Amino acid sequence: MKQAVILAGGKGTRLAQRLLGLPKPLIDVGGKSLLERQIEHLKQYGFEQILILVNHGADQIITFCNDKQNFGIAIECIDDGQPLGTAGSTIQILPKLAENFLVVYGDTMFDIDLDRFATFHAQNTGSGATLFLHPNDHPHDSDLVQMDEQNQITGFYPYPHNPNQYLSNLVNAGMYFFRKTALLDWQGNTAPLDFGKDLFPALIAKGVLLRGYNSPEYIKDCGTPKRLNKVCADLESGKIAASNLRYQQKIVFLDRDGTINVPVDQLAHAEQFQLLPGAAGAIGALNISSYRTVVATNQPVIARGECTPEDVDLVHRKMETLLGQEGAYVDRIYYCPHHPDRGFPGEVLSLKKMCDCRKPAIGMLKTAQQELNANLSESWMIGDSTADLLAAQRAGVRSILVETGNAGLDGKYPALPDFIAPNLPMAVHFILHDYQAMLSYCQTLISQIKPGDLIFLGGLARSGKSTLASCLKAALRENNIGAVIFSADGWLKPVDQRGNTVLERYDVPALSKLIEQITERKQEMTLEQPIYNKLKQQAHGFIQSAVKPADVVIVDGTIALYLTQEPTTAKMHRWFVQFDESLRRSRVLAQYALRGKSLQEAGAIYESRQQDEDLLLEATKKQASLILDPPFCISLSPLTSDSTLSIVAP
Repeated sequence: MKQAVILAGGKGTRLAQRLLGLPKPLIDVGGKSLLERQIEHLKQYGFEQILILVNHGADQIITFCNDKQNFGIAIECIDDGQPLGTAGSTIQILPKLAENFLVVYGDTMFDIDLDRFATFHAQNTGSGATLFLHPNDHPHDSDLVQMDEQNQITGFYPYPHNPNQYLSNLVNAGMYFFRKTALLDWQGNTAPLDFGKDLFPALIAKGVLLRGYNSPEYIKDCGTPKRLNKVCADLESGKIAASNLRYQQKIVFLDRDGTINVPVDQLAHAEQFQLLPGAAGAIGALNISSYRTVVATNQPVIARGECTPEDVDLVHRKMETLLGQEGAYVDRIYYCPHHPDRGFPGEVLSLKKMCDCRKPAIGMLKTAQQELNANLSESWMIGDSTADLLAAQRAGVRSILVETGNAGLDGKYPALPDFIAPNLPMAVHFILHDYQAMLSYCQTLISQIKPGDLIFLGGLARSGKSTLASCLKAALRENNIGAVIFSADGWLKPVDQRGNTVLERYDVPALSKLIEQITERKQEMTLEQPIYNKLKQQAHGFIQSAVKPADVVIVDGTIALYLTQEPTTAKMHRWFVQFDESLRRSRVLAQYALRGKSLQEAGAIYESRQQDEDLLLEATKKQASLILDPPFCISLSPLTSDSTLSIVAP
């Protein structure tokens, strides 16, 4: 028999004005008492017996259950008399407890996949108890738990914490699976005992194994008016139900170095870790959205012998501490310790191997898919390297390249991003606010597009053509129309082979031949698309693009409209993209800052390009069938004047 114990003896002093004489478990939450919601949830997961430990207002709780005919299951209300604390009152009813039982605090609202939780507990047969743990947005004033890589709890850290100590953001949420045998040594205890402060540390001291079940699912106490209001709002919005891991979750995967923190060459120690400006705010915005946040980072410094796993763990604890100080948290941290190459002094030979977790491999993303029931097709990857981009592509995750850290200039892998943003805050803003608006805008544009059409997106440099192209591709795919993007920038000539005009900077004959092949396609073909390295200002490899006859092909670039010819087998759409000139200028300057140019040098290049490109683009603009002014928001604009641009040259 599946058994649960609900600790429902609290007075609810801080909720007195809202309780109106009712005991705390009967507080109204969205039209039902909190206790009723707890019982219904337990019943949903097959719990057949519930022991409710009552004290304050015991008669009212007993009457409530009787009036509900005990919800059709075996419910027993037990008055524990003199308050003995959360653990003391549970130990007092030891003879009534099943061999395995669940403990629930009576002041918590939760929606948890209890089958997953129970399976985790059952699989860890050697543990005396399994604690439900989760990150929160105020770890600095919460009781925290530490555990190792085997999910074994190694310590409890009640508030207040040592300010010189970095702790993982793992909060004891007040829900536990117990094996009755773990409590036998306390049988007959009559002293007050609290689970977190007394019993769990004592169990560890006696050598009893405790494990932690880390889950981002919803569980919050309703013990104050402010917290109760938040729970009611979350219930009404649907956030509580959506958090249950029986439903697929949307994830934003985050690279670490150069995306979240200031890039340091081979960062190995906590003192080197520093958050990038705005990173905590961006992650905090994700926390209150419908997305989970998962850090997935390559840490070959371990394999190279430059630090230990404990050093990396301390770095991550510092990251969680710094994020928590600003009200943010990550739901998971995965890292790969491997490195495929040998020859480093002090290297760890057992870790020198090819693996399935080191990006661009997708092992870490697959682990998140399993542990968090992730829907990868609705998820995102934000990172600064081509390894991040290729991992996203392989996993079927949308990618955003941030122009911090390596800024995608490492050139290690042939991969292109779906979108580009100057930094993490702007990438997050795009995901949460702009992307759906852009998709809606693109849905209006593609109403005239048919399978096999060609779309040419022209316009001045840094006017948002690539972003629009990616959104068009996504909108077409939502309509079950395949789409392939070719960026004209891939055909930019090496610097020493360029002329003075915009046309002389591109390999126009090669691009024209590509357009001809696409236009005349009768069957599926595979075409090479060069990858252009903006730092080296030359191509550094190719990607293979399969193009089917029914695919819509999107060609974006400054000279895209110049390339169009009269259609033969496909209809061509010539669209010119406009953008606010002051913002476009800022984006151009930021782009040349990435290449190491001073503000003066970047300004001079901007002015010369204006003169160089204006005549050509004005002519092609007149040939456009549509002049587009997309709803691009500030998220894909350049860094503001008070932002920090951090670049590590590959």
